[in-house]
Amino acid sequence: MNIREAKASTALSPSKLPGLDWALNPYRGCQHGCVYCYSADVMHMSAEDEWGTFVEVRRNIPVILAREKKKCSGTVGLGTVTDPYQPIEGKTMLTRYCLEQLAAGECRVCIQTKSDLVTRDIDILRTMKGAEVGITVSTMNPEIAAMLEPGAPEPAKRMAALAMLSGAGISTWVFLGPIIPGMNDSSESMEAVIKAAKQAGCSKVIYDKLRLKPILRERMKKRFGYSRTKDMFRLAGERDWEERVFIDIEVLCDDAGIKSEKAF
Repeated sequence: MNIREAKASTALSPSKLPGLDWALNPYRGCQHGCVYCYSADVMHMSAEDEWGTFVEVRRNIPVILAREKKKCSGTVGLGTVTDPYQPIEGKTMLTRYCLEQLAAGECRVCIQTKSDLVTRDIDILRTMKGAEVGITVSTMNPEIAAMLEPGAPEPAKRMAALAMLSGAGISTWVFLGPIIPGMNDSSESMEAVIKAAKQAGCSKVIYDKLRLKPILRERMKKRFGYSRTKDMFRLAGERDWEERVFIDIEVLCDDAGIKSEKAF
């Protein structure tokens, strides 16, 4: 893993994501190396920087945030491009330092991660009005999760983290996605995630399908082979497949007694 330091020129960027006014990303690149992640496309990365092999640590971002928080209002999203609790955070603590700054301001915080490391910061989060944490769980099957998200904690650890956060009075939700044809799109697979989310005390399940981007396509072809991804990509673009999956999720959530919400 190539770990390098970089200087950020700004901490808060305007966000176009639903419910978020600002985006805050202490890192560029991600150690989780999720095969389906389209952050590389969003960041217009070059082919030399293979996703999951590098992380840029924006060491000065808490200092910049200390200045910018004075003019900040609304909701700040942490983890809009790369995971704020990827393994390097255990050493650098940049996300925690940023939370300390935001806790002294007026902004709400919405975190999305795949890591149980977020529980380390419960002491700060429980002091922040309206703070919420969403954890991505694409499947409860640890073998499939290892193929899709090789550097992320196993699903059971993520659900345990959600239960701990919920127990501390912090609002939580599960991001079920992306739904990938032939990988995690069966009713059984989705039901297992939804039931676990309910048991963990989550308020809702947010869901989304696989969204194909150029760099993402090439990464998935390399990982799973052309013949498998050919059918995968075809189904991902079909309206009938999407409607079937989304209806399944909504029905399963209704049966489990948990709110469902489409991501986009």
